Amino acid sequence: MTEQTHPLIRQLEAVCARADAEFERGRSVHGARILCAAGCSSCCSQIFQITEVEAARIAAHVAQLPPADRDLLQSRARENVRKREWLFSGNEQWGDSLSGGGNPCPALTTDGACGMYEARPIMCRKFGVPIFNPDKPQNVMACELNFKPGEAIEDAQLVSNQTALYRAQQQLQADWNESGGGRDDKPWCIARAIVEDATKFLP
Repeated sequence: MTEQTHPLIRQLEAVCARADAEFERGRSVHGARILCAAGCSSCCSQIFQITEVEAARIAAHVAQLPPADRDLLQSRARENVRKREWLFSGNEQWGDSLSGGGNPCPALTTDGACGMYEARPIMCRKFGVPIFNPDKPQNVMACELNFKPGEAIEDAQLVSNQTALYRAQQQLQADWNESGGGRDDKPWCIARAIVEDATKFLP
C-alpha cells in the first residue's frame, strides 16, 4: 500500500497540514523575529526521534525517487546513522533532543534546503516558532536564532492551538497502535527511515 492510499498516512498528512498552518500562524504573530527561510538549516542537525508512521511515509517517498537520487540520499543516510551510533555510544537516550554535533540531516541539500520537504516529519514543520507541549507546560521551545533563552513570548493562542496539535499527534499514534501498526525496539530517525523500508510496519 502506498503513502498516498494508506489511511494512517492520510491521517499523518492531515496532522502535518495542521502543523504547517500553526507554523505560519506563529510566523504571522512574531513577524520579523522569525528568521526561518530557505538556506537557514541550523535546526537540521538536531537529533530527535520520529514515529513509525512518519518513518513509513519517508520510506515510501524515498522509494519513489529516481534511482540515482535515491542512491545518493541513502548513502548520506547510512553515514548519518553511523555517526548517530557513535554519538549515542555513551549514556545518552534516544528520546532526548540534542545537537547533532555537526551531523546534518541526510536530506539537507547543498543550498540549505530540504530534499524531501513534502515528506518531512512533524517536528521539522513545527520547529522555529515557539512550541508548547502540554505534558511539559513549564517549557516553551523555540529556535535560539529567533528567541533568546528566557525571552518573553507573547501569543494568546499558543497554548490552545498547540495543545490541539499535540493531541492530534497523540491520536495518530493511538490509532496506529490500535490498528496493529508495527513497533520496533530500535528508535526511528530520519536517516534510518531513508535507508530502511519502514512501510513494512504499516498495518
